[in-house]
Amino acid sequence: MKPSLYPPSAAASRLPWLALLCAALLTGCATLTQPWEAPEVSLTGLRLKEMTLARQVFVATLAVHNPNDRTLPIKAMTYKLTLEGQELAEGASTLDRQIPALGDASVDVDVIGSLLGVTQMLPALATRQTPLDWTLTGTATIADGLLTLPYRYSGQVDPQEVLSRARAITAPAARRR
Repeated sequence: MKPSLYPPSAAASRLPWLALLCAALLTGCATLTQPWEAPEVSLTGLRLKEMTLARQVFVATLAVHNPNDRTLPIKAMTYKLTLEGQELAEGASTLDRQIPALGDASVDVDVIGSLLGVTQMLPALATRQTPLDWTLTGTATIADGLLTLPYRYSGQVDPQEVLSRARAITAPAARRR
């Protein structure tokens, strides 16, 4: 084969770069199509922020575990806490948290309590000897709001522990009056 007297065309010299760019784009798209696993969320703390007859605001500390092999970019969360099927508190927060791959983070969020729900349960709590069922449900919104992952976790708690925490939460509010 005789060497060409003409220089290679511009398109031919860009071909290796174009192939490399296509491979990178395909790899990036494959990463986006891997399904996300919902975060594991549990309630680890609750403290009173504001208490009036019309509204009770608590700061809930949520432990968030990322079961994915890549960083979980949480942009917002919703949550609802029930005890024995009775709604006690709910809320929603805008966040900008990066939970590391297979890692954990603590998130503080405001929740609005249901005074009616708590007062209806107090008589049953005072006499109950068996554990109470609790459930924490909600959603975690990731990737700039493009994907919402639902979560649901439940367990049991001693009714006397619930009563002692309720007393600790309401005692400071009673002293302020």
